[in-house]
Amino acid sequence: MQCGFINLLNLPELILKQYSGDRFGDKTIHNMQSVQNFTAKNRIFINFLIVFTLVTALPSLLVPKEYSFYWLNFFHCRELDHFFIAYTYVGDGLFSILLVLLFFVFKKRLLSFHLLLSFLFSGIVAQVLKSIVRLPRPMAALGTGSYHYFIEGVTHSGYNSFPSGHTASAFALALLCGFYIKDFRVQLLLFFLACVVGYSRIYLGQHFLPDVFAGMLIGCGTAISVRLFIKCPVWIRESDRLTEQLNATA
Repeated sequence: MQCGFINLLNLPELILKQYSGDRFGDKTIHNMQSVQNFTAKNRIFINFLIVFTLVTALPSLLVPKEYSFYWLNFFHCRELDHFFIAYTYVGDGLFSILLVLLFFVFKKRLLSFHLLLSFLFSGIVAQVLKSIVRLPRPMAALGTGSYHYFIEGVTHSGYNSFPSGHTASAFALALLCGFYIKDFRVQLLLFFLACVVGYSRIYLGQHFLPDVFAGMLIGCGTAISVRLFIKCPVWIRESDRLTEQLNATA
């Protein structure tokens, strides 16, 4: 038993040795090393993500979505209506595009490129799932007779509730920016701001809790995958090199 346990602990090293020396093996080793470096640099934040996901999974999966919807909408007022109507646009595609352009203008081209890919990938996954699953939005599922906080002209009906695309975009942007900043306090702040976008979708009657939870998983998964496996394209490296040369001669 002890030898088996020791071999299990040494499994990553054994895999690296086994695949070293060929093209596929070198690529596998490089990917594994990238994952190890990434987790080492963001260990605290990744542990927080795991704990948060497990905690929020319980009410999202075990509590009936109608019950959690009523519980999370225990208080409404006009001021909060106006705030969440405006704030929910942080998860809108236009906000993502503006952020991509902003970072590109300020010479953060790799981050800009990663944000664009993350926004596109998360959006595609969300839209594909919407068209396949076709679950009703809260207004279609509950009706206006049993719930009186739907906002006229804002809350949508229909059967494209799962998952929340706004939430997916917000978490994709928040995590990618956090991974580049590498300050745990800033990462927590960005994550909290993404959570507020997710709650805004419930407050405005656009989604149920499981829709928002699925959007969070899509956004986080997309951001981590893009950060790990999408490398810097040649045109960005050449552009950054040219910028450095111009700054050096200025």
